[in-house]
Amino acid sequence: MASELNQIASWSLRWRIVLAGGLCLVAALSAARPPDPNVVLHAEQRFQLALEAQTARDYRTMLDELRQAAGQGSAEAQEMLGMVLLAGPTLYGYAVKADRCEARGWMLRAALQGSDTARTQLVFLNRLRQSPAGRSVCE
Repeated sequence: MASELNQIASWSLRWRIVLAGGLCLVAALSAARPPDPNVVLHAEQRFQLALEAQTARDYRTMLDELRQAAGQGSAEAQEMLGMVLLAGPTLYGYAVKADRCEARGWMLRAALQGSDTARTQLVFLNRLRQSPAGRSVCE
């Protein structure tokens, strides 16, 4: 009787392993499909894709998704894009070039939408500016 129970448990465990492996394979294949070009993504969805790309260290994709989300009006994406452009290759390698002027523009947009972080960064950027009085480096 005990050997029959052990045999049943062994088969049950094998089926569970096979089933789990099959589910992992299906999940991997479905995630590997290219996105449908007809699907319209909202700014918040693009922002989430940018965060996922950042986690995967795919900084080109992160930058592309941030630009699209920021262009669609996402204050979070505008703020993050400004920070990414400030850090540039220091944090993100050669995939991202530092651009203080573009960063300032995105921070300004985010600040106009109420972002306190963007306002603080604008104060910081204005202090760093090395330009003659009355002239802006970015214009």
